[in-house]
Amino acid sequence: MTVTCPSCHTSLTIPDERLPRGKVLTAACPRCKGQIVIDTSPPPAGPRTEAAGGTSAATVPAPRPEAPAAYAERAQARALVCVAAPAERDQVLAALKREGYAAHAAADAADAIERLRFTPYALVILREGFGSATGDGNPVLEHLAEMGMATRRLMHVVLVSPDVRSHDASAAFARSVDLVLHTNDVPHLAEALTRSRVEAEQAYRVFLESLRAAGKG
Repeated sequence: MTVTCPSCHTSLTIPDERLPRGKVLTAACPRCKGQIVIDTSPPPAGPRTEAAGGTSAATVPAPRPEAPAAYAERAQARALVCVAAPAERDQVLAALKREGYAAHAAADAADAIERLRFTPYALVILREGFGSATGDGNPVLEHLAEMGMATRRLMHVVLVSPDVRSHDASAAFARSVDLVLHTNDVPHLAEALTRSRVEAEQAYRVFLESLRAAGKG
């Protein structure tokens, strides 16, 4: 499929096999970062002709694709919530809504990875073991680890787990995330995010200064 960015008119060719069928997706233009809408839904079915015997057959409506983001959401930072337990997920979604995020809950690991491929998320909240029947490993975490640095750097990733100490920098580094949060501290998610973002900005500032001092910035 070939799509064109409405902002800078760059044409992009995306292999059909990488696109899910029957959905309306949004992606960031790699050139200007503008929003591109990719519609893979089938065209509406036309009126059906009379069936045998002269009786008219009922028109079957085409499946309704997932709606693109509302206009108000386009101005909000997007957050992806990968939490399976309904009570915990609702708590996270409510906290993010209060913080001004347009938050979306992933149904499972495949849905989360699909969304991450086509949507520029500023924040990802990921529960340890999400998408793994045995609780071992995390396919979403593995996908994030394989992302290009230019894309991954723009995303703040929080791993929620009962096996970590909140704000443990060593545990976050080992898991390639920006913040680890113990499950008991989920009610304090907003405060934890504020602290973590400040620390990430400071660390990145030091990194840039080091590059400039080495003549590489």
